Amino acid sequence: MNAGELAAHFRIPDEEQDAFRRLLRGMELQGDVVQIKQKQYAIPSKLNLMVGTLKCNPRGFGFVVPLKDGGPDVHVGGQEMGEAMHGDTVVVRLPKATATQTFTRGRGRGRGRGRSRGWSGRSASGQIVNVLEHVNETIIGTFGKTKRLGHVVPDNPRLFRDIYVADADSAGAQVGQKVLTQVTQWPSRHLAPEGTIVEVLGQDGDPVVDVLCVVHRFQLPHKFKPEVEAVADDVSQKIPADECRRRLDLRKERIITIDPEDARDFDDAVSIKKDRKGNWHLGVHVADVSFYVRPGSALDTEARKRGTSVYFPGQVVPMLPTPLSEGVCSLREGEDRLTKSVLLEYSPEGRLLSSQIKHTIINVTKRFAYKESVLIIDKDKVVPEGTSKEFGEMHRLMAELAEKLLAKRIERGALELDLPEVSLRLDEEGRVASVEKTERDISHKLIEEFMLAANEAVARFLHEKKLPSFYRVHPEPDKEELWEFAEFVNQLEGLKLNPLKKGDLQKLLNGIQGKPEAYTVNLALLRSLKRAEYSSVWGPHFGLAMEFYTHFTSPIRRYPDLMVHRMLDEYLSAGHSPKEIQGRWEHNLEDWASHCSSTERRAEEAEREITKLKLLRYLEGRREEVMDGVITGVEEFGLFVQLKEFLLDGLIHVRNLADDFYKLDRKRMAMVGRRGNVYRIGDEIRVRIERIDLLKREADFVRVD
Repeated sequence: MNAGELAAHFRIPDEEQDAFRRLLRGMELQGDVVQIKQKQYAIPSKLNLMVGTLKCNPRGFGFVVPLKDGGPDVHVGGQEMGEAMHGDTVVVRLPKATATQTFTRGRGRGRGRGRSRGWSGRSASGQIVNVLEHVNETIIGTFGKTKRLGHVVPDNPRLFRDIYVADADSAGAQVGQKVLTQVTQWPSRHLAPEGTIVEVLGQDGDPVVDVLCVVHRFQLPHKFKPEVEAVADDVSQKIPADECRRRLDLRKERIITIDPEDARDFDDAVSIKKDRKGNWHLGVHVADVSFYVRPGSALDTEARKRGTSVYFPGQVVPMLPTPLSEGVCSLREGEDRLTKSVLLEYSPEGRLLSSQIKHTIINVTKRFAYKESVLIIDKDKVVPEGTSKEFGEMHRLMAELAEKLLAKRIERGALELDLPEVSLRLDEEGRVASVEKTERDISHKLIEEFMLAANEAVARFLHEKKLPSFYRVHPEPDKEELWEFAEFVNQLEGLKLNPLKKGDLQKLLNGIQGKPEAYTVNLALLRSLKRAEYSSVWGPHFGLAMEFYTHFTSPIRRYPDLMVHRMLDEYLSAGHSPKEIQGRWEHNLEDWASHCSSTERRAEEAEREITKLKLLRYLEGRREEVMDGVITGVEEFGLFVQLKEFLLDGLIHVRNLADDFYKLDRKRMAMVGRRGNVYRIGDEIRVRIERIDLLKREADFVRVD
């Protein structure tokens, strides 16, 4: 049936026709129905069709990943993609399965060692018959020119077809410049896509242009509309007197913040005391952003669209305009601020005795950077000048309680992955001046534990009061994935693992701490786990070993936290019943959960992309230096090596291992030479950079004796 026939069958009144057609479109995009000839709707499986997302490989083929769980990925050759490009939502005609055709999904060990999909078989691929949604209407790339035509080479290697641009549509772009291109003609079986250049960003290699390219590639909203900025500018920086009176006044309490040195927005602050019984009294105080950003306002609409702030080296693409994110909402030292406080009481052993959630007003006594807090906690280090005894005692109490809370989580089965990151310091032009490896020391851990405790308390409160909630869910990993990880670990020298035995995963991580293979094993475990996501339906958090968990402590930079604050407002301040609140929220939560999970992934990918690009540009000038590395993977074509100082992965091609004839020994996870030379995962090795490919974001190394 077509839409009209369906509407007649279900007796949809005239005033609901538009809503009914929107419903059909939504079902189409979710893979529940497909539209075929004569605009009729049908069930995909009955016509050997499937709806999914096309994931392309730079080599010119792809896989359609089904929107509905349970089915295999479907291989699609370059000639069978039609008008589709990487990331599009498509309808694919399934191939007829034969004995020689297989689909595989697993933990790949190719470049980047991300999850990869393999394809083998001689039968025909699936064929894309319709594109439901294009996601690449604008494309970032580098302009080039032949005698006849201009073309744009996309920055994203998964968009493996150049876009042809007529002279009249080139906007005066010069060869080598970065451009933003609007696609005007989608590709077909025999023709490349065509486009019009809508903006010339600048010369490739300019630090400002690099950031703009990443912003446009990931379609990050980076400019606030004038009406949004006007609303933000009108927000009073002064707290109304009547609001101060109705809140619990904690301005005389000793409250501190601990953040990175270059932090601009301060979501959270902490306080701690110990009573005569030895009980701990922990306060986690979070900026009350929901007081300033009202539902349905211009600020709210923009914040929801962005979903999260995106943090680049030296700058941020904020979720909220500066007057809020760095002004009235930010918990700055010495300034009165509206907050929501989670007040927690623990026994001397670290057992939770009680929790309260209050609307409060605070005044941060002192701001600390992580580096300062580490020095204060570590008595052997030089304490920063001007640190009073009271703050020293406060840090000691925080460290003691955090260690007890962490120990209890580990006892319940929580995982503490050790994956250090790099922090890039930029010069005035935006180029990398220095690179610093950041590790999770005690100052990071104590703040993390306190935020986890507050998030858990809020999630449990919402659940017990039967309020709508926005859970942060981390499902248990598939047993198959864990056994695959165990197989990998057990091939490493001296390691053994039973992945299904509670506590063995963390014992493994503790046992390899500080060893060369630690990063590789931690990363492999991370890739064996499922992603944590936002959900309107309750589910536990596997990685944290928590039955109830949500995001509450970062409302300046995460929209899910802001929604949780509003749920609390409706119950604590407005006095609405749980049933009333459920009725207002239940129809939107599922869509918002999906949207927030999507914007979170987009932000993470963009942050990784700009960090890697800036790091590669920095290392271009250091090709002659000898650097220390660790072998993180072995394949028939060579060794994957990570530079210890920069955490950058690169490849030593087997052709550059000239001291022997090497062959891959998969059982030993090693490259073994005829003369007895062996390279294993975890071995330390000295290298220098042979080649950097900025377009592919890849580096090749050579071994140095």
